[in-house]
Amino acid sequence: METKVKRSYFSLIFSPFASQLGSAIYLLGLNWLIVRMTGNTKLLGIIEGIGGIGFLLGDLLVGRLVDQYNRKVVLVGTDLMSALMCLAGGIIVDNQKPQIWLLLTITFVLNLMLAINFPAAKAIAPEIIDNAGLQRFNAIANMFFNFASVLAPLIGGVLLAIKSIEFNEFLMINAMSFVIAILLNLLISYQPTKRLADQEPQSILKSNLIGFAYVKKHPKLIMNLFSMAIFNFCFAGYLLVAPYISSHFFGGRSENYSLFLTIYAVGGLIGGIWLTLEKRTVSIRVIYYEELFYGTVLIICGTFLSFFTWILIALICGIVQARFFGSITTLIQNETDLEFLGRVFGLTYLCFDGIQPLGNFLFGFFISSWQHWTYVVIGIFLIVPFGIMLYFERQAGQRKAD
Repeated sequence: METKVKRSYFSLIFSPFASQLGSAIYLLGLNWLIVRMTGNTKLLGIIEGIGGIGFLLGDLLVGRLVDQYNRKVVLVGTDLMSALMCLAGGIIVDNQKPQIWLLLTITFVLNLMLAINFPAAKAIAPEIIDNAGLQRFNAIANMFFNFASVLAPLIGGVLLAIKSIEFNEFLMINAMSFVIAILLNLLISYQPTKRLADQEPQSILKSNLIGFAYVKKHPKLIMNLFSMAIFNFCFAGYLLVAPYISSHFFGGRSENYSLFLTIYAVGGLIGGIWLTLEKRTVSIRVIYYEELFYGTVLIICGTFLSFFTWILIALICGIVQARFFGSITTLIQNETDLEFLGRVFGLTYLCFDGIQPLGNFLFGFFISSWQHWTYVVIGIFLIVPFGIMLYFERQAGQRKAD
């Protein structure tokens, strides 16, 4: 691997790691600030709910930006906007009586920039890394991205243990993480392909409609969109039920929930390493089998719930999730023409982010009634649609063989 490609490879892995680490630390600081200020999480829910709109808006904008502009400039620009937002917030925030409008604005802008930055990094990768190395690259990048989520609580815990630390310092730390991401992105050796010169300027609506028409012509991409939506719908329930189970079944001890999250993060690292070392080319059929396996684990462990089976759920989910995201990204990159990558990733994450509120509403409403049987319900929601998609995938394979 030549020096320029190695440098770009390194940058594309560690730039998202740096910004994700800072963002996760910021969220820890935000949680601490809101709970300290109000004594409950209602305001936090409002802030994160409005911040979620930033993700959806970014999903709509990303196709036009990533497919019609220099992708390296998009990466640097979004990190720069995030850094400036955190820096400005760190200067003007009142640590004793923080301005709610400011917290809403910061969270919204950070989510908006992340929704554009993440697909831009995935779209630029195939222009720098050859197809043979994409699967390994995506696995490593996803593993380090998950590792940031493991490190963040440790660093955040140390920061919160410092009695004198204020919220504006959390913002400054996040700003520095985005500055590091900018420097790493500037190291990427990248020249835009001829696609930019060949395209006419398009509105956001037209760009997304063209992207949708492109996806409609590619059944495998449609299946990828469905897979992402189904997975995140079920994942919303997984995230909501874990603290409930910890509180009502295992003595309400926060240490148990912390252990659950830690085991889940460890599973993510194991899944990332596994995918990195795997020689076999990723396929959609393998993804379906893994989701069916995880659905079965949820049904069995949810039926015979104990502390051991609960921890096993966390471990297996971490492994499957890491492999799912690493694999699905590679499949999208391999199935999509370079000039449409931004729009396809935008539509993919629009399905992914758009389905989560529905999952939150459904599972949030019924978890207190279903209790540990929620895991069984999630398992069924995984097995039925992925089983149907696996059936049609095998039928299509048989017709192609005939």
